Amino acid sequence: MAEQNDTSPPPAPPSTIWIIEGGIVRAAWRLAVPMTVGTLLQDTMNLVDMFFVGALGKEALAAVSMCGVLLSVVQVLAFGIVTGSMALVSQAVGARNRARAEEVTAQSLLMAAALSLLVTAVGVPFAAPLLRLLGGEAPVVEAGRPYLQIMSGSAIVMFLGIAFASSVRAAGDVMTPLMIMGVANVINIELDPIMIYGMYGFPAMGVAGSALATVISMSVACVWLAWVFFAGGHEHFHLRPSHLRPRWRTVWQMLDIGVWGSAQALTRNISALALMKIVTSFGTAAVAAYGVSTRLFFAMLMPGMGFGNAAATMVGQNLGAGKPDRASKASWITAGMWAAISTVTGVFCWIYAPEMIRVFCSEPEAVTLGVPLLRWMAVGFPFTAISVVLGRAMNGAGDTFWPMLLVAVTMLVIRIPMAYWLAAEWHDVSGVWVAVGITNIVQGIFYAAAFWWGRWQVIGKRLVESSGHAPVA
Repeated sequence: MAEQNDTSPPPAPPSTIWIIEGGIVRAAWRLAVPMTVGTLLQDTMNLVDMFFVGALGKEALAAVSMCGVLLSVVQVLAFGIVTGSMALVSQAVGARNRARAEEVTAQSLLMAAALSLLVTAVGVPFAAPLLRLLGGEAPVVEAGRPYLQIMSGSAIVMFLGIAFASSVRAAGDVMTPLMIMGVANVINIELDPIMIYGMYGFPAMGVAGSALATVISMSVACVWLAWVFFAGGHEHFHLRPSHLRPRWRTVWQMLDIGVWGSAQALTRNISALALMKIVTSFGTAAVAAYGVSTRLFFAMLMPGMGFGNAAATMVGQNLGAGKPDRASKASWITAGMWAAISTVTGVFCWIYAPEMIRVFCSEPEAVTLGVPLLRWMAVGFPFTAISVVLGRAMNGAGDTFWPMLLVAVTMLVIRIPMAYWLAAEWHDVSGVWVAVGITNIVQGIFYAAAFWWGRWQVIGKRLVESSGHAPVA
């Protein structure tokens, strides 16, 4: 009998076969719901900290808020590492190349550790000057300095945890990080009042206690995840110390993907700051209206991140498995699902916009100004849904340049000039609202066109082949 020459990858593990085979709708829900809940749990941790710190007074609350702004800048860089590792790990898992998935994860840990050392080197000695640079007054700086120093000094725990969690999610295991984050939240809720106010013999540490509680809870999560990867016998990962030697080719691949991912987040932040500068020229009520409406917008948008990450995982694994058509179909279906949900959400926001804004701000002028902004955003909800899901799907293929370019064009080239021009022509902040609504719609159309164009498949195929996997059909 002639020897068979079968170069196809081995069968997928039962725990992830549903991502590359079977019903796409069920797979999308199975990935998106735990990912969404995990994101909400992360936000819950921040809200719990703010709740307990709020009892200490406005200076303490302002200190935590300012530190949050500084740490969010660092998270832009961490987002690049996550984007690169998720794309490469998901493709490796789809190709059933465990060695490659382990290699990428280990390199993401090294990159996260290097970034954390940089944060520590800047944040610990320069905490006070950084807070003063943001305009913090003496009491705020005094309260925020130890908080920022503790968070910066423990950055390695935060970033390693992010790297671990992103890899295991890319492999299709969304329940492990969800369970660990749930436990970390419980620990944080228990420790916050003890360390902030002083209980059970512990001294009252104030704002610094909030940071220490967060660090302890995240340390537990990080150690737990490290055990899963190094000793827990995970189906897709079993790291060893030898994996932690630098593999510069893999590091470069991750940087090539991640740098544009970070640029996406940075571009959005720059656009938000520029837009805020325009809005502030119309007074405090306009700023309040903008702040409340955008918070509501992001609250409505939050579940979409879960659907977007689900699409990224499905795209990466199906490209690795040599199924680009299924990757494309999965992305369109997931985007359609979230767009349909967003349409219903948009109708709700349009109808109940005044009531929703009054929950957070009862100032009549702010409510009057905020209602049209929230309604303009609501009109664009389905298009924003398409942007989020298809943008993350392209990231899952390793294509981060084109999404970054689309964000730059719509946010910086179209939105900011349009907002400035309309506001000046109409002598009214509603010009800004119209610009936000229109560009949300335009961005959704751009993303749909870019995804249909299919450049992401070419980039994904190149990445898969360069990694030594079976070529994409």
